[in-house]
Amino acid sequence: MKVADKGTRFVNHLIDNIAVIILVILHAFLLDGLLHIIPEDGSPWLGLYFFVLYFGYHFLFEYFCSRTIGKFITKTKVVDDNGDKPSTKALFIRNISRLIPLDNFSFLFGQDGWHDTISETQVISV
Repeated sequence: MKVADKGTRFVNHLIDNIAVIILVILHAFLLDGLLHIIPEDGSPWLGLYFFVLYFGYHFLFEYFCSRTIGKFITKTKVVDDNGDKPSTKALFIRNISRLIPLDNFSFLFGQDGWHDTISETQVISV
């Protein structure tokens, strides 16, 4: 197994953030533009809804494909520390761990991010 380097992981992050932004825009257009159900005053539930989109994007892609769109493009995938497909529990922990403040910067202090270390997963080149 060849662990993906930090540069590749950064590209994954950028591509996936763009994909999530597009997903949010599409959902906002659907919810407000077509269905008119986004409250005008902004609701605390709206933030939770978009959090669910962010979590769901990563979790569902990694659960079904072991890859997000960014990982498809960079030819990488998520595996557990044994090189196997991660369990549902590991993927849940991995994606909840992304919410840790400064998780994105944890790569500056080591090879893996905190969401990798905590969930006992890694991203490898395929």
